[in-house]
Amino acid sequence: MRLATIVVLASALFTAPGVAEARQQFLKDNVSRMVHRIGVHANTSFRKPVDADVTKGITFGASIGLRPGQTNGWKFPLGFAMYSEYLHGPTGQQFGVLRTRALMAGIGYGWHVGRLSLGASAQTGFSVNRAVARGDAADAFAVAAGGVAVHAGNAMLLRPQVKAEYFITPRFTVRMSADYVMMRPNITVTTPAGVIGDRWNASSVHANIGIGVYPFHK
Repeated sequence: MRLATIVVLASALFTAPGVAEARQQFLKDNVSRMVHRIGVHANTSFRKPVDADVTKGITFGASIGLRPGQTNGWKFPLGFAMYSEYLHGPTGQQFGVLRTRALMAGIGYGWHVGRLSLGASAQTGFSVNRAVARGDAADAFAVAAGGVAVHAGNAMLLRPQVKAEYFITPRFTVRMSADYVMMRPNITVTTPAGVIGDRWNASSVHANIGIGVYPFHK
């Protein structure tokens, strides 16, 4: 059968009224199922960077994620996270803040026991980073006082994670998690003495406790 004939037949089959309606219903059902799982998480967390030139303590923040499933099995988690870390120069003085906004997706496995959901996953993603000068950059780099600019590049990241979530109600949960974020953005500092640029190890160990709200769950 000629290729042109195959293309015509495939197009006709795919656009047939019954097939088109089934495809639209399939997309509608899956989009609806995804929307019903979207939740907002309010978190209190402790982040411990692995590099001495990056620090962070207890923070409060928010994230967006999907509600755990109700059965055991493989999962494909999606997530969006926002956090910041402090940057220190060679003298140990803080000179800036690194702000990260990351979109992640991956694979994991979940267990569901009564109201308790447990899971382990590995996610990879892309972080949009922004650095702002904050602190004493002149002292941090032992240069003369003057205008200092800090720039952070975007970067890929990897995040293995374990978590537990307890459902107090179908829409309200208490959640805990621990993860390790591996990320090495390029950070450039422009001082009166010149430009200093390198890849920084902004990787960190992260422990988190908070609440989850799933307003669209049915």
